[in-house]
Formats: sequence, structure tokens, C-alpha cells
Amino acid sequence: MHEFSSKGFGRRVTLPMSGMVVATVFLVLVFALISAHRQNSLAVESSTQLAETAISVKEREIARNLKDYAVWEDAYRNLHENLDLAWAATDGNVGANIYTGLGYEMAFVVSPEGKTVYAVMNGEPGAPVDAFATIPTGLRELVARGAVDAEPAVGFLRSGSDAFLVAATAIVLPSADRAALPPSSRSVLIFAKKFDAKFLARIGEEYLLQNLRIVPSATASLGAAVPLRSLDGADLGFVSWSPEKPGTDLLRFLLPPMAISLVAFGLFAFLVLRHTKRSAAEIETSARTIEAYARTLEDSEARFRDVAEASSDWIWESDRDMRMVYFSARFTEVTGLAAAGVLGRTLEQFFVIERADEAWQSRAQALRAQESFRDLRCRYHDASGLLRVCRLAARPIVDHAGSFAGYRGTATDITSEVEAQARATHLALHDALTGLPNRVLFHQRLGQALEADADERSRLAVLCLDLDHFKEVNDTLGHAAGDILLQEVGQRLNACILPSDTVARLGGDEFAIVQNGVNQPLEANALSRRILESLNRPYMVDGSELHVGVSIGVAFAEAENDGADALLKNADIALYRAKQSGRATMRVFEPRMDIELQARKALEYDLRQALARNQLEVHYQPLVELENGRIAGVEALARWRHPEHGLVPPSSFIPLAEDTGLIVGIGEWVLRTACAQAAAWPELRVAVNLSPIQFRHSELVETVRQVLVDTGLAPHRLELEITESVLLHDAAAAREILTALKETGVFIVMDDFGTGYSSLGYLNSFPFDKIKIDKSFISDLSAEKSNAIVRSVIGLGQSLNMITTAEGVETPEQVEFLLREGCEQVQGYHFGRPIPADAMTTLIGGWTNDLGEGRSAA
Repeated sequence: MHEFSSKGFGRRVTLPMSGMVVATVFLVLVFALISAHRQNSLAVESSTQLAETAISVKEREIARNLKDYAVWEDAYRNLHENLDLAWAATDGNVGANIYTGLGYEMAFVVSPEGKTVYAVMNGEPGAPVDAFATIPTGLRELVARGAVDAEPAVGFLRSGSDAFLVAATAIVLPSADRAALPPSSRSVLIFAKKFDAKFLARIGEEYLLQNLRIVPSATASLGAAVPLRSLDGADLGFVSWSPEKPGTDLLRFLLPPMAISLVAFGLFAFLVLRHTKRSAAEIETSARTIEAYARTLEDSEARFRDVAEASSDWIWESDRDMRMVYFSARFTEVTGLAAAGVLGRTLEQFFVIERADEAWQSRAQALRAQESFRDLRCRYHDASGLLRVCRLAARPIVDHAGSFAGYRGTATDITSEVEAQARATHLALHDALTGLPNRVLFHQRLGQALEADADERSRLAVLCLDLDHFKEVNDTLGHAAGDILLQEVGQRLNACILPSDTVARLGGDEFAIVQNGVNQPLEANALSRRILESLNRPYMVDGSELHVGVSIGVAFAEAENDGADALLKNADIALYRAKQSGRATMRVFEPRMDIELQARKALEYDLRQALARNQLEVHYQPLVELENGRIAGVEALARWRHPEHGLVPPSSFIPLAEDTGLIVGIGEWVLRTACAQAAAWPELRVAVNLSPIQFRHSELVETVRQVLVDTGLAPHRLELEITESVLLHDAAAAREILTALKETGVFIVMDDFGTGYSSLGYLNSFPFDKIKIDKSFISDLSAEKSNAIVRSVIGLGQSLNMITTAEGVETPEQVEFLLREGCEQVQGYHFGRPIPADAMTTLIGGWTNDLGEGRSAA
């Protein structure tokens, strides 16, 4: 042990601590000053970015407002084509509202010849002011740019001693192609906003910039400034403001308490050093005493060092015969057993060693060889009689003669760890929401069942289940209600199966069942019926009574080479067929189902190719006015000319397009093609059907608007037909979409009226222009009931001031009846079948207006 000197301690400790105190004070002060300066600089940078953003926002704002007025058909007619000063001065056009509403002090209209033909000064329209005299520098260059550029030209210009934010752009029609217009033929609209104290104060208030004002130079700034430059780069002044100084404020807050703290710290350090010096002498005396005790403790430390290396819940010792001779106090705390009742028993009498453990042989051999061992898993019963799991580790005890004297070791209770591992394994194989086996465990169970002998394998069935209308529950009541419903479904499914069966949740609202011991297909059918009956009963969720059904597909293991994936695929195909059959039913897999599904997939692929390769066609059927017999319009109908199968009827591919979502692309193509063709048939309207999926598409209104612009078809010549079914899903959303479509100027038609709910509320609540009577009523006009329905619908249309059109007209008698009852338009084979565009052009040219004879040319 080293000698201890109190004098040497003073030199080694006192001087370094004093120097450390001084260095600490100096570093704290330097850091505080640097930090304050940095924070002030960051505040200036941040506010400068904010000021530049504010000016940029005002530039974009004046450009946007100017464009709203310049790209306006009324402005083009009255400020460019024929100058109408009375129109311009009207409030709401380019009058006083430019100042009172937008806050712009000046507005000018400059003719293509460069003359100021109209001006608004401080809200006074019609003032005889020359724009170029008012803003003499830079305005002509700005006007020249504004006449050419697609977007308004914006810049800062000076008028007298004031700086103005000025924007200029050409007055054009909304649909005009600027590139096609020579700049010399354009009139230009100008807005100017004065950067005065009031305007700057408002900007400062909006963007938290204090004392915002214009100063003549950067040296006169209030601490931060950004330049205002004209188009030619000349400085018009600087926008300046007083930036915040968080660093300075921080110094003012921190320095006084910091100084007090440093003084107190110095005093405390002095007292500590003085006390330390006194204590050093006492420690020197104590050190000699401690050295004597150290030798005594070395033997004891050797004993506990081994234990510390394997420290755990309790410590134990045994003699050379493996009898327990010692337990630490923690033994009773953990096990609840009294140590006295266990001492004297052998290791194997108290612990039940798990001989199945993979490493058991090596550990048992170490135990017999009187060597150290670790991680020996054992079980024991605690005071409550519960079986617990622990892990043993020990080292041999050697006496002074070097002979084996027993073991000293630790025991770690790992019951919670083992239980947690079991729970983790359970969670990995079970669905957390329903507690049912998940997809992984389902595949394991199915694989085990398929590995059975041929007899057992042939008695295996797999059922795939999918809830009907579950999405509506999530959409209307939320996912929490959907989770409760799924839990109830899981409980009902468990109640339907036998203990030898497995029901699993594969994900979402999909479930599957492995049914073992199926002696005949009727047993699988019986299970399906039990499930249908159980799951079709109402559910009570959060006080609401819910009804969801289930569709079931069943597949039986037959061929020896049928694997789990093939069996699941077959059950899934049968499930798909059950859903096609109207849901809430079951279907057993048949080989032809797979063939039909593959054929459907092939047809879907061909349909995608048809859309990409322009194999679709649009045919047109005439709409005839009964009053005069002339063609009033045509209905556009999609046709598919397959390269191998010829003309495919709509009934074969439209439902497929609906299911796959292709109907959106097909519908847009039909709409665009029909509008482009209709533009070549003057005064004829074209009717285009909107499918339910296409109607609910988020881009529908914008698509219709863009198609009308691209094809040049007048909006009133386009009729969009929808069925009543699109109104049932979400009436509020449907009303919003129809209103937006109506605002584009198109006609809205209710198609197949009378085949659905036929709610009169729809006709009153939605902006329909026309009703189309379904052909099923027209074909059965001889029946009194159909006769009365058609008469009622015609009368309803007349009372609501809506056009009525009858579909499926095929005989002169039907024409005569509809004419007599006041129906306005008819459509059907009597007047013409759907035909290509060129044939329709010929038909239109040769039309005779003869209602009795129908078509005169085709």
C-alpha cells in the first residue's frame, strides 16, 4: 500500500481545483457572449426571411388578383374589343371596388397603341390620367413584359416620392391561346399598390415585424432591412424593421444570477479545499488502520467474488454429497419456503431438472465431474404449490487442502421469462384482435392435416369465409365498432366448429376453417349452413343493431398432389363464385370454376389491352323528337371489337370493367370520343352514360370540364345519364357532384327511371333536366299496369318541367301512344340501332322526319 502525505495532497489538489474554477468562469462568460451574439444573428436572419416572404406574398397576391380581372370574357369584350367605360366604372367590374375591395390605389387600361384609355385613382373611376406620366420610370417595360408573358409581370416602381408594387398583364379570353396573339394587339390591365406606412404597418402586424417602414438607405435601417429594387435594378429604398434580440435579452436575464452563482461557487470551493486539507491528515491516520483490516477481508472477498459473477435471485451452497447447507435470505422472499425446511435435502430432491434440455448431458457431466456449470434449467414448487422455473449456476468449493468440498452458486427464477416467451409464441401464431389462429398457424394446421394418410386426407375440407357489407360498418360506425363485430364473429365461428377443426382469421374480414373428419360433402354443407345461420343473426354493437352476412367457399382435398396453397386457392375461387351469386351463400369448388375464373382473367387482360390499343369503339343511337320527327341528339354506347372474337357486347365487358375499375378509363375515353364526334354534328346533343364507379370518382367534374374545353363542345349539348343506384350510396355526396356538374352547363338525365326506388324526392332534390323511361315499361305497353306507369311518368316530367324520353321504342303503335300522351323524345330500334359514327353521319343526312317509317337511311 502506498504512503499517504497530507502535504503532497495539498499540492496535488488545491492548485488544480483553483485553476479549474477560474477556467470554468472564463469559459462560461465566453460561451454566454458567443451564444447571445449567435441568437441575435439568427433572429435577424429569420426576420429577414420573413420580410422577404411577406413581400413575395404581396407580389403573388397582386398578380393573382390582376389575372382574375384580365383573364375574363366580360373584361375582354368591354375593355379590349369595344371600350365600354360605363361598364368598366360599374362597381364590381373595374370600378371603385379595385380600391375599396382590393386596396389598390391605381388601376389603368392601356390600349394596344400604348394609350391610357381608362383609369381608376383612389377608388375614382374614369379619371383623365396618363399611366406613363403618373409612373414615368419603368412602367413601359413592365407593360411590354405583361403583354407577352403568360403570367402577370410584377415589379416595384416609383411615382413621385412613393414606391408602388405594380403588376401588368394582357386582357385575354379565358380560352385564348396567348402564343397565337401578337403582343401589339393586346390591351394591358395594370394594378398598383402604394407601399405607404399604413400598408407596411399591416404587413408588420401580419408577419410580426416591429416598426416596419421604408428608409432611404441600409445605413438608416432599424437593425434589419431588405432592398426594394425597380425592374432596372435601381434601389427604391429599403424596407426596415426592428428585429428581436433574444441573445441580448438572455444575457440580461442570466448575467446577474450567474455572477452571484460564480461568487458562491468560489466561496464554496475555498471552504471545500480548506476542509479537504484538514481531512487529509485524518485520512493519513485512518489509512494505516484500514490496511490492517484489508488483509482480514481478502479471504471473505474471495468467497463472495465468485458469487457476484453469477449473482441472481438467491445464493445456495451444498456439501460434497450435494446436500443443501446454505440459502441466502432472498430464498424465502422468492419461494415463500422456510430455508430450515429445505436444508439437508439433496439438489435433485428439491429441484426437478429438465432432462429434455438440449444441453442437459454436458451440464450433468460437469456436475458429476465436480466442475462449474451454468444455465441448468430446473423446476421447483413454491410455498403456494405452484410450479416455477429457475436457472442454476455454480462453482465448486475447494478446501485448504485443494479437495472438492461442495458447490456454491445462484438460482435465478425465470418463470416470468418462460411465461412471456410462451405468450410471445402464442401472439405470433394468433390474431391479436379475435384470439383465433392467424394465417401462419392456419397453414401449419392445414399442412399437418394434409400430411396425414390418404384416408384421413380425403376427409379434409377447407372453408374460406368473407363478411358481406363489413366495409359499410367501418365507414359508418368507425373501426372500433368493426373490431367489436369481428370479435363477435370469431366467437360465433368457434361455436360452430368441432374441437378437431381449426378456425382462423386470415386478415381484415377474411376467415378460414380446416374441417377434419368429413365423411361426406354434406357434412361440410351442414357446417356452412350453421355458419350462415349464426352469422346472419343481428349483432348489437354500441347500442346499434347491425346486419352482416357471410359468403363461403368450400374445397375438398382429393388428389394426393393437392397442396395447401392449391386447396386454399380452390376454396377462394368458390368464395368468389358465392359472392357473384348474390352473397350470403356458399359454393363448393368445381374444376369448371377455375376455368371460368381463368377465362375472366384472360378477358380482363384483353380488355386492358383493348383500352391501350384503341380496340374500343363508340356507336350512336338517335334520339328523336316526337313533335317534329327530327333527330335531337344521339346516345353514345361503348362497343369492343375484339381481334379474335369480333364485336363483344357491352353485357360481356361492362360488368367486368366495373369490377376491375377499368370503367373509369373506358368511361373517360367514351366521353372524350363522343364529345369530339358531336362537335362535328351541329346542334345535336350527345348523351353519355356514367357508371356508379365513374360517378363517384374524385376527378369526374374536372374531367368533364376538361373534355368540354379540349373538344370545343358547348356544355349544353352534352347530356350525362346516371341511374338511381348512384344516389343510394351517399345522397349528400351525390347531390354535391350533380350540382358541380350542373354548374358546368351540361344536362343531367335520370336513366332507367322506374326500375329502382323511383323516389320522387330524387327528382325534387337533385338537378335533373330529363327523365328516361326504362324500355321494360315501353315493351309491355299493352299491359294496363305498364301503360299507367308510363302515363304517370310522362305527367310527372311535364309537371316538373323535365324532358321525358322513352327507351326501347320498336313499333309504330308505341310511337303513337307516346305521342298521344305527350312524351317528348323517343329512342329505339324503330328509329335505328346503335351504329358507328360514319354511319350515323349518313343517317343524319338522309333523315326524313317520318315517325311512322322510322329510319330513312342507315
